[in-house]
Amino acid sequence: MSGKEMKFEKTMPFKNAADFLRVLAQMIEHGNMEELKEFDLSFDDLKKMKLELKREGDQLYLKAKVKSIVPGMVCGEGIGEETEADGKPKYKTVKKRMDKCFKSMGEALKKGIMPEKGEMAAFIADSELMVAYPGYGDEHYDQYAKLCVQLNVACENGNLVAMQEKYAELKAMKKLCHEQYK
Repeated sequence: MSGKEMKFEKTMPFKNAADFLRVLAQMIEHGNMEELKEFDLSFDDLKKMKLELKREGDQLYLKAKVKSIVPGMVCGEGIGEETEADGKPKYKTVKKRMDKCFKSMGEALKKGIMPEKGEMAAFIADSELMVAYPGYGDEHYDQYAKLCVQLNVACENGNLVAMQEKYAELKAMKKLCHEQYK
């Protein structure tokens, strides 16, 4: 996923460090961005935040790197997309997008967090598109499609354990199919 990256630095009295971190935690929890408005930062599109805190005498030096998701760029969507004569994206293009989404979902699930909804939607849409290409594992398509539906239902229900199980099943199926067709 690509996104917008910004950096900011701030120095404050060291005694205010705990207050700053408390405010940051409340902003993440409640989505209140007033405190960080000057940094043009939103947790709605937050992908990654890296904080560096250093004590310099009675001052605290804060350095933050924030990466946000650019709308419409979920899982590499639309990047260098080649199309076939019928207007569909090339099979290889679909597979590359799916691979990015699948890896990202796996990383989130491994950490015990739900994948992003846009990522999940992109993966499901590309999965539905992938099974329309003949000659790339047709005999596995029905089972694959069923697993994708089950993964999506688990996501919609917020069932992390079921998502992890279905992801593992899809990963095993992917390995089997790729061994057969690569």
